[in-house]
Amino acid sequence: MADDPHPYADPGAVLDPDQVIAPTPRYADGVYTSRPRHAAPRPVGPRRRRRPGRHRGLVVLAAVLAALVAAAGAVYAWAGGQIAPGGKRGPAVAVVIPRGSSTARIGRILTAAHVIHGAGLFRWYVELEGLGPFYAGTYHLPTNESYTEAIGTLDKPPPILVDRLVIPEGFTLHQIAARVAALPGLHLSAASFVALSTSGSVRSPLEPAHVDNLEGLLFPATYQIARTDSAASIMELLVQTFTERAQAMGLVQAAARLKLTPYQVVEVASIIQGEARLTSQFPDVASVIYNRLRSGMTLGDDSTLIYALRQKNPALNPAKVNPEQPSPYNTRLHKGLPPTPIGNPGQVALEAAIHPPTTNLLYFVEASKSGQLGFSATLPGFDALVARCRANGLC
Repeated sequence: MADDPHPYADPGAVLDPDQVIAPTPRYADGVYTSRPRHAAPRPVGPRRRRRPGRHRGLVVLAAVLAALVAAAGAVYAWAGGQIAPGGKRGPAVAVVIPRGSSTARIGRILTAAHVIHGAGLFRWYVELEGLGPFYAGTYHLPTNESYTEAIGTLDKPPPILVDRLVIPEGFTLHQIAARVAALPGLHLSAASFVALSTSGSVRSPLEPAHVDNLEGLLFPATYQIARTDSAASIMELLVQTFTERAQAMGLVQAAARLKLTPYQVVEVASIIQGEARLTSQFPDVASVIYNRLRSGMTLGDDSTLIYALRQKNPALNPAKVNPEQPSPYNTRLHKGLPPTPIGNPGQVALEAAIHPPTTNLLYFVEASKSGQLGFSATLPGFDALVARCRANGLC
């Protein structure tokens, strides 16, 4: 039995491999144990010691990782503060984005204006988000703004800012130029506007071939002028408006009927505008001018000479003008019409010049402080009007 593989096993039986056969319990030194009495002893000898360098390397690696995490957190916090700064937004400032500006340049412009923080980060933010391109123009953006808000504004065309240009009837080119120069945001000078009007680069279809002067051919009205407009575009608008209005009133047909050119009819209208203060008397003034032209008389209108003298001296006092002063515009000395219109007539004056009444009137003179004129068909009647004008201190 001592050689049996197991004292309780049938030598002819097939053992179930899943069957667990426990070892026979034994007593060892009075202690009940399942371990064989003569089990193999544990290996004895000195234990292997860990190398100190390995432990130090792990510590350094952990420290580096911690520093990287801290640095990444700091960078993230810094970038977040640049992209979406805290605090209130500041007052709006004007920012001009030139045409063809790169994202980097836009970032520098916005940063210099204190709209955003971090021009370099702005560039990367736009590229990583796949944003742009942006519109050129003038924007009004608050300072201390987030990237998202600034980009949202730049992603749309800038609003077109407009200003009102008011041109009263009878204004001269120099007076119109001063109004244009006063418009905010255009940065145009009065001198450059006047120079443009006589350069020939902008012309009117009513302008004679030998004339390079748009005086009289700019329509007095109220215009909406965009701050992106140029001097040439403003000039073209005024010329086009005058041409359209004059043609609608029948200027060309009237000139043919009056045996004058359209430009000469405009000259008549400008004199009407300069001589009469009350629009109700515009037709009678027109009649006097045409009657004198037909009869070969000089017009004798002081407004033409005053216009010429005020080109050099805008503050000229008409009362101190010598009526015999030589000038192509002195219609006391020269027959016919002056070289150019003496202002820019409005619609009422143009209507009076285009449709003058038929009268025999040849003279007029100021009759009251309200601007009322007295008219006469004869020289004795005119002399009586002049005497009354002087007695009232009007002449």
